[in-house]
Amino acid sequence: MSSIELRHVSKSYDGKPPVIPDLSLTIPDGSFTVLVGPSGCGKSTTLRMIAGLEDVTSGDLLIDGERVNEVGPSDRDIAMVFQNYALYPTMTVRDNIEFGLINMKVPEDERRRRIDEISRIVGLEGYLDRKPSQLSGGQRQRVALARAMVKKPKVFLMDEPLSNLDAKLRTQMRTELIALHQRLGTTFVYVTHDQTEAMSMATKIVLMRDGVIQQADVPEEVYGHPKNRFTAQFIGTPSMNVFPCAGLALPEPPTSAVLFGFRPSRAILAGEGGAPSNSFAFEAKVNIHEVMGSEIIYQAEAPFGTLSFKTFNQPLVEVGQTVQLFVEGDSIHYFDGQERRVEA
Repeated sequence: MSSIELRHVSKSYDGKPPVIPDLSLTIPDGSFTVLVGPSGCGKSTTLRMIAGLEDVTSGDLLIDGERVNEVGPSDRDIAMVFQNYALYPTMTVRDNIEFGLINMKVPEDERRRRIDEISRIVGLEGYLDRKPSQLSGGQRQRVALARAMVKKPKVFLMDEPLSNLDAKLRTQMRTELIALHQRLGTTFVYVTHDQTEAMSMATKIVLMRDGVIQQADVPEEVYGHPKNRFTAQFIGTPSMNVFPCAGLALPEPPTSAVLFGFRPSRAILAGEGGAPSNSFAFEAKVNIHEVMGSEIIYQAEAPFGTLSFKTFNQPLVEVGQTVQLFVEGDSIHYFDGQERRVEA
């Protein structure tokens, strides 16, 4: 196991403005840390610097307390799983898994023992003599994982490893990766643009934008107490509703509040008793509904703008119907003129 620390790390190319201007981050030993953010935010560049595939322009990169800026990728005791799996098509599954061990000069008996052990863990026992072309996408992903695991590295680095899989298989592989991390107890660093993957898998989320960390915390804190508007609207599906405060009867907003927001799941249909005290009440006309089983997601038009809300195990509200909604005061988030969170 191993911790990773980036101290004021920057990355630029050919004297151009930096992709990563000044990044300081600690990835705890044994954590499942997910770097998440929109395309071009610097998350893959950060992963590649940790792997040694990209040089650090300035600052220090430490693994297990040792500076590794000039240490080559093969000497960092890490393993990386890529988006495209990068399997050798002419080799069998066994040969693909074994290839790295041969380069490491691991004795044959030990290689065989490790391959048997890892293939059981990832469910490949019956596929060791097949070629990658004879496998499904999920099975090829397992081979890529097994090839990384068999080296017994200190750190696993994963760059969007599930993006080529269909939705059902992605969900299955997320569960398997969580179980794998719990079993191995090794440090995982995982890059994705999918906030659902980040929320469901991470012990720590690092949300990035333009090479700058917006928030780094456990998933429930990032979701429940976003530090700024960007975080509030990036994390959560549908995204948080955010509107100007001006002219609205909000319950005790902070004096510095310019914007307010609420999660779609926190907008509640008012019953016969109406909205409770210390809540923000309003009406909205339903434009669209998406039935997701027990959950229904609505898009509706309120006097202050278009918003989303959800219902759970409740009858469908038809398009065109006007409903009464309320948001309790402690479910409202406030942001100042710089879009930073302010407490009520």
